[in-house]
Amino acid sequence: MRRHPALAPLSQEHQHELAHARRLLRAASAEPEERLAAAKAYIDAFFAETVEHFRREEEILFPLYLRHGGSTPTLERILRDHMQLHGLVRTLRASKAAGDIRPEALRTLGDLLYDHVRIEERELFAEIERIVPAAELEAVGL
Repeated sequence: MRRHPALAPLSQEHQHELAHARRLLRAASAEPEERLAAAKAYIDAFFAETVEHFRREEEILFPLYLRHGGSTPTLERILRDHMQLHGLVRTLRASKAAGDIRPEALRTLGDLLYDHVRIEERELFAEIERIVPAAELEAVGL
């Protein structure tokens, strides 16, 4: 799916998140060592990359969308997802420290991450492209 050039960096990052979601879901069916490795990899990526990705969306992109489209159920869900993902990753980090990564923790996180990215890409970003003037998107610098 082609994105407005201003949204392309976020969309590329979403592809990385989808890859992480798939790894988490695969690891949910794996042995404890593989679950631990997948958890560590995503925890590291989350704090190194995803937190900044969320910040750019929440501080730059979403307010722009809000000015043009108002609050919508999709935007509200995405913001709830961000909070839920933060909580799940922090819980996963505590489980990793204890050395016990439960399959359902990886499955829950992987499912939410996958669904979240799909909704952002298919619904929110499509709506942003439709209602936000291209010149304003170009000016935001994501």
